[in-house]
Amino acid sequence: MEHLELKEGFRFHPTDSEGLSFLLRFVAKQEMHDAGFITTNIDVYGNEEPWEIYSQGVPCGGSEDEDADDCYRYFITKLKKKSTMMYHREVGNKGSWKQQGEENPVYNNMGNSSSALIIGCKKSMRYVNKEHKDGDWLMKEYELSKVILQKFDEDCRDYVLCAIKKKPIDTCSPVMSTTTSDDASEETDEVTGFADSVLATSDDNNM
Repeated sequence: MEHLELKEGFRFHPTDSEGLSFLLRFVAKQEMHDAGFITTNIDVYGNEEPWEIYSQGVPCGGSEDEDADDCYRYFITKLKKKSTMMYHREVGNKGSWKQQGEENPVYNNMGNSSSALIIGCKKSMRYVNKEHKDGDWLMKEYELSKVILQKFDEDCRDYVLCAIKKKPIDTCSPVMSTTTSDDASEETDEVTGFADSVLATSDDNNM
């Protein structure tokens, strides 16, 4: 996809909810409207190292300094199953992505609803490899709610959105979510209503 004409200083820095909306449109085989910043033809969980994958991603504007919080590059990739309940996350040469802490729900508050809907989850990952000492590689992995994924064929359900960045070892710390909601809901009708609304909006933009 060609990039849109963007103003100087533009930064592609989607919220968690926006990231899942891009992933939803991809799974539904619709135009993502991401201005070409999300790479979809790279295997994040394959034979390449994180820095090799990162180099094939699209710079998202803003600062590209390795200390910056906005230098993530975005990829949509398909998970590889080890078993019914487990996925393969070994990558490159003897490395692997290890989850840091618990997965965090991602919420979307629909316009006329007072309840925050759970539309997916986010995992904070860190690349681990005893032979690699060149700083830390961090990743946020986003997965759609199983309620939403039931709308699609089984072969479409293992796609995730990955945001990858490099951070020096001495400043690296797990990313913790501070989002809470006592009214969080994963009610089937409301969550599928969110998905239908996103996809309908995408169809309207293509008319």
